[in-house]
Amino acid sequence: MALNLKTTATCAAALFAAGAAQADVTAQDVWDRWQEGLAVYGEEGITIGSQEMVGPSLTITDLTMSMTDPEMGDVEVTATIPSIVLTENGDGTVSVVMSESYPIRIIDSPQNQATVMVTQAGLDLQVSGTPDAMVYDISADKLSISLDEITDGGEPMQAEALLSLNGVSGNYTASYGDLNTVVYAVTTGGIDMLVDVSDPDGEGYLNFSGQIADLAIAGDISIPADMDYDAPESMFIDGFAVDTSYEFGQSAYLLDFMDGSDAANGTLSASNGTFGLSIDYDAVTYSTGFSDLAVNFTASDVPLPIEFSIAEYDMGIDMPLSSSETASPLGARFILRDLAISDMIWGMVDPGASLPHDPLTVAIELSGMGRLFFDMMDPAQAMQATSGSDLPGELDSLSLDDLTIRGAGAEILGSGAFTFDFTDFQTIPGAPRPEGELNLAINGVNGLIDTLVQMGLVPEQQVMGAQMMMGAFTRPVGEDMLETTIEINSEGHILANGQRLQ
Repeated sequence: MALNLKTTATCAAALFAAGAAQADVTAQDVWDRWQEGLAVYGEEGITIGSQEMVGPSLTITDLTMSMTDPEMGDVEVTATIPSIVLTENGDGTVSVVMSESYPIRIIDSPQNQATVMVTQAGLDLQVSGTPDAMVYDISADKLSISLDEITDGGEPMQAEALLSLNGVSGNYTASYGDLNTVVYAVTTGGIDMLVDVSDPDGEGYLNFSGQIADLAIAGDISIPADMDYDAPESMFIDGFAVDTSYEFGQSAYLLDFMDGSDAANGTLSASNGTFGLSIDYDAVTYSTGFSDLAVNFTASDVPLPIEFSIAEYDMGIDMPLSSSETASPLGARFILRDLAISDMIWGMVDPGASLPHDPLTVAIELSGMGRLFFDMMDPAQAMQATSGSDLPGELDSLSLDDLTIRGAGAEILGSGAFTFDFTDFQTIPGAPRPEGELNLAINGVNGLIDTLVQMGLVPEQQVMGAQMMMGAFTRPVGEDMLETTIEINSEGHILANGQRLQ
C-alpha cells in the first residue's frame, strides 16, 4: 500500500500555505485558501462535520479528506481531523489550533488495511500576511507519524513504525497568482525512525532504526496556477521551478532482518550530508554529498562481511538548459576520497598482500563555458536537438580543475584547460579547433603494473605497449615518477613536452 506523493504534497501545501507579511488576514481568509487547496480531492473527497464562526474564532469539526488512486490499485486513503480552530488575534494575525492527533486510514482491500496516527505535540501555528500572500510561522515539540494497526490477509500483524521530527521550527510562505510561489525554511533538532515487524509464525522479522541530527531544509518553488499534472513535460514552459536544499548532521542507521534461512544485519553512519537541486527552464544545478561514511554489513548470501568507510563523497552537475547567444557556466564533479575497505575484502583480490592497502581516491572536477541552440525543457525542441545531425550546442572552454586517482601505491594527478573554436573545422577536420594544455603527474604506476603482472592479474604482453607509450609521452622526474604536458597550439599541432606529435 502506498500514497500518491504528488497529491499528498499538494494537499500538504494547501494546509500550510503562507506569504509575505505586514497586512491583515482573517480566519475566513485562511480557511478559504485551505479549501482551494483541498479541492484536489474533488467534491466527493471532502466532508465537513460543521463550521461555525463564534466571536473571533472559526471552528471546523470532522474535516475528512478521502482519495482513491487507480495508479496504486485503487488504494483508498482517508484522513479525518476532529477539530481545527482559527482564531483572529486582533492584530491582523490568526492562530491555528488543530487536534493534537488524528488518524489516516489506508485500505488496499477488506483484508489488507492500515491505520497511522499523525501527532502534533506542542504545535504553535501563526498566520500573517494578506489573503494573497500568507506567512505561516510554525514550531512544535514533535511532529510524528506512527503505525497504529495493520492487517494482512485479515490477520493483525505484529508491527511498529514511527517517523518523528523533534524540535521543529521554521516558516512557510506562499504567494498566489498566475504563478504560485512557495518559500520555506525549516529546522529540526533531530529525526527518529523505527520499523519493527515480526512474522506471526515466528519465522522472520525486520528491525530498522535510524537517527538524523540537525536537519535544515530550505527552498523556493514556483508552480503555475493552472499546471496540468497529467502533462508534466510542459510544466517548465509554464514557469515551474524548484530551488531546494537540505543539510544534516550526524546520522546513524541499524538494520536486522531474518526470513527463514535468509538473514542480514548491519550499521551505517555519517557525520554530515547535503543535497541541493535548482532547476528551471534555463538551467539545472544538482549536488549531493556526505562525510565520514562508515558501513558494516553481513548477510547470509554474502560470503564475507562488507566493511568500508569513505571520508568524503561529493557529486554535482551544473549546466544550461535553454538556448542563448552568450556562453553560460557549466561543470561536473565526482569526488570519492579515502575509500578504505577491510583487509578481508582486500584479501579476495590480493591474498598475498602484494599491494599497499592504503585508501583509494578518485576525484574529477570539470568546469567550462558553453551555449545551447535549443531549449531542452521544451519537448519539441529537445526532440529536434537529439534527432538532428547538427551539434545541439557549442563548448567555448573546458577546464580540468582537478584529476586525482590514488590507490594501491600509485597516483595520477592532472589539470588543464582548453578553448574551442567552432568557426574552424578545417585545422582538425570534422572537429572544432582546440587550444590549450593538459598537465599530468604519474607516480608509482610502473611499479603497480609490475606487481599486477607478478600477481597474474594482468598479462605481461598486454602491459608492454602501455609502458612503452608512457615512456614516449612522459619524462622522468624521479624514481617511478613521470610528468607530461600535452599541448595543442593555435595551429592545431599536438605537442608532448615540447615535442611535436602531429
